[in-house]
Amino acid sequence: MIGTRLQRNIFQEYNLLRNERFFNDNNWRRRMKRISLFLGVILASIALAGSGALAMEAKLASKVVKAGTPITIEGSIEKGQDIYIVVCNDKMFKPADSPGSKERAKLTKKFGDTAIPPLYYVITNKPDTLATVTNADKGQTSGPFAFPPFKYKVKVNKLKKWNELDDSIKPMLAPVTTADQWKFLTFTHEKKFGINTISKEKAIGGGNARMVLADQGSQNEAWNKGVSLKLDKESGKFSMTMTPYKNIAPDTMMAVYVNGKKADTFKVEKSGFFFKTGNVYMNPLVVFGGAFIIGILFVIMGAAGGLFTAAYQITVIGTKGPIGINAGNTIKPTNLFLTLCSPLTGLFTYMKEKRFATPVAIPFVIGILTGAFFIGPPLSAKYLNLAAFKFYLGIICLVIGIKLFMESLPSSIEKKKAMKAIVDKFNKAIKEAKETGKAMEMGSIEFEKFNFIKFDMKFWGETFVAKPLMMLIGGLVMGIIASSFGVGGGFMFMPFMTTMVGYPMYLAVPIALSGAFGTSVGGIAKYILGGYQPDWIMAALIAAGAMCGGVIGPKIQKKLPEIFLKRMLAGALILICLKYTGLLWFMR
Repeated sequence: MIGTRLQRNIFQEYNLLRNERFFNDNNWRRRMKRISLFLGVILASIALAGSGALAMEAKLASKVVKAGTPITIEGSIEKGQDIYIVVCNDKMFKPADSPGSKERAKLTKKFGDTAIPPLYYVITNKPDTLATVTNADKGQTSGPFAFPPFKYKVKVNKLKKWNELDDSIKPMLAPVTTADQWKFLTFTHEKKFGINTISKEKAIGGGNARMVLADQGSQNEAWNKGVSLKLDKESGKFSMTMTPYKNIAPDTMMAVYVNGKKADTFKVEKSGFFFKTGNVYMNPLVVFGGAFIIGILFVIMGAAGGLFTAAYQITVIGTKGPIGINAGNTIKPTNLFLTLCSPLTGLFTYMKEKRFATPVAIPFVIGILTGAFFIGPPLSAKYLNLAAFKFYLGIICLVIGIKLFMESLPSSIEKKKAMKAIVDKFNKAIKEAKETGKAMEMGSIEFEKFNFIKFDMKFWGETFVAKPLMMLIGGLVMGIIASSFGVGGGFMFMPFMTTMVGYPMYLAVPIALSGAFGTSVGGIAKYILGGYQPDWIMAALIAAGAMCGGVIGPKIQKKLPEIFLKRMLAGALILICLKYTGLLWFMR
């Protein structure tokens, strides 16, 4: 089009020259200079286009690449040049694209409508022009635990600021061309919230996600593992091999740029079963099998199944969540599906047998539903991102691990035997009542006058002090905590009712089950309304596996010593704590 316009202008000039009014020496010289200029521009454009076409040639080894496998690109650039190969998503992401309400608000406030590719790698023979190898503070860099050993140094490839980059390099980084885009990319590769929300690739050694890469032979660092870059500056020929993030969704289009020019695109092919909302490849049998083991552990421990499931999602399955949603906000509602299903059988049985004390259960469930719907999920989605979620989950696991170890001591076992004898006696009374037809009569709840603070309640031949207000407030607080972590809350409910309220086990267990169900209903509903969907397929597999494990668990429990089981599980929980708090450097 430019050449056509210039040609038209030349003809116009020529026609003017033919006009006698302009045909004098001065006008002739001026007109000829203009024609020469137009011809020069045309020739320069042609030469520039030709040299650009010859300067860069690149071709991918394959246009379809299986997720988690290497890509290879070969070609040539202008002789003597350094090389900057960008591998990134062909589709850009901007904060408004986030499905999660809290993430969308936070990202929009920080970056406006700036668009970047979620995955972005620069492979170069000059990595020091873009990043500096240094030690950076990681772990708990702020908050009440911002001190060693929770705060530690990690070797990272720290990105330089945009104004620190040489102006000759900036055009080589396309499709990223502005300071705002570079700042956004730095956030998504160096900040844990950005990594777990957008780029999704696990940080190397607890540090930064991969972005600026070099040939492993020339820069032998953890982030360059598997990267090969060969460049012959004399001829300009190059070849590069690297493996992009292993959990890229099927049919995602990726682009390759060489020194600022788009060279090619490739499509990602699925590598096994892909959990779409979980944003991860995983064999469904592995998900079911792990949940089956958790179901067995849940029966042995009597609580903390949700904590083990959360740890399993994070560490083994590797649930990431959709791009634009922090991984923690997908793990929590998916986890709650387990605690929604697992109490149902037991709860229906207790209600059928008239073992459900409604005057104290109703205020407890109301409190839990209120906390789990109105308060817990919004606070969690905003403040408890995956990094914080893992850390405080580790602290909770430590507390429960210590509690389990204490329960394995001889004195605690004897106490538990005495409690079990009371429960067995109660179960025997229920059996006799059912056989004699007195279950309806014995299971009826009797009290003279309801009082919101406390009143005496007769239930199954025993008199208890009902404390509705205490149960309501306790339920509210525990509903907030449980829904924030995506767990049922049984590890809190039972100690609260048996220790603080003073209810026996046979009265507390049915109420605790109703509480876990209430947490799940309120929490899941609120997370979904906030844009945080569970991975329904993963959730169903986890629930099915855990419930099957719950059937096998009692049989295993009878064949293994209780002390061994308790201490084994205590050790597992403490190990989770050490990993998630970053205390073991080789597990970060």
